[in-house]
Amino acid sequence: STELDGSGIGIAIVDSGIKSDHRSFVGIAGRSRITAVTAFNNNGGNAESDQYGHGTHVSSLAAGSDGANLNIEDGTWLENRKGVAPAANIINVRVLDDQGVGTSAQVINAIDWLYAKRAQYNIRVVNMSLGTPAVETWRNDPLCRAVRKLTAAGIVVVAAAGNNGKTASGQKIYGAIHAPGNDPSVITVGAANTFGTDARNDDGVTTYSSRGPTRSYYTDAEGVKRFDHLIKPDLVAPGNLLTGAYSRGSRIGRENPELRIDNGANVSRQLMYMSGTSMATPIVSGTAALLLQANPKLTPNMVKMVLQYSAQRLAGFN
Repeated sequence: STELDGSGIGIAIVDSGIKSDHRSFVGIAGRSRITAVTAFNNNGGNAESDQYGHGTHVSSLAAGSDGANLNIEDGTWLENRKGVAPAANIINVRVLDDQGVGTSAQVINAIDWLYAKRAQYNIRVVNMSLGTPAVETWRNDPLCRAVRKLTAAGIVVVAAAGNNGKTASGQKIYGAIHAPGNDPSVITVGAANTFGTDARNDDGVTTYSSRGPTRSYYTDAEGVKRFDHLIKPDLVAPGNLLTGAYSRGSRIGRENPELRIDNGANVSRQLMYMSGTSMATPIVSGTAALLLQANPKLTPNMVKMVLQYSAQRLAGFN
């Protein structure tokens, strides 16, 4: 009789901040489910404002709710647009600036903070809908080494594969998985297109979703490049035209007004469409939170195994 909704599980969103007054992040009692806020971005912007608009949307896909219990206005606009784990706690960790740009050093500092605060906020899942070109082998890459510290501590790290699956002319690209998604301990997520249906027999992998194998490498003593060649991504999840929370006044919304959903909702309940492996990643993060609610003893590798073994193959995609 217990609904799996992510209750008690902390999901850290490492991103551009979260518009904290959006009603998607309010619990049934009317209190915010954002339990911690911190920032490591360049310009010192407020982590609760999200002037870029990416982190707010990502957070709602993982853990957006339908607002306060018995609040008719919340339910009217948000009830059918809940995230995967709508009762999970959200840890807002800003590493990207108002243009959506950050550095590996800022992300590593954020990871160190998450490691230190993991018990205080019961951080069990870290969502990283971001990445950088994977050049150095995962064994040595500083970003990969940092995330392995989290997975070794029992925290599930879910990372976007990247959106470099094709050239500007539409030609397929292989080997463009981003770091830290090139790390074997991470659950790396590509984007599927559901074509707006619940059935899966028409699903496919989006053309822009980055493909493996990983091409990060090291150079041996003879000067020969040794490529990692890991099979990635580990999973694909819905990532095309997903509906999530809109951060009012954000850059993405201003520059792409066609993505905003003009449904009459007020500013604290407005929604928008976004696409990318950034959107697919929180779908998996929310699912991981449900697994950990059902069985808190699951390790990151066990969560990954359960998700992969229970996933369905998409016909026609290798």
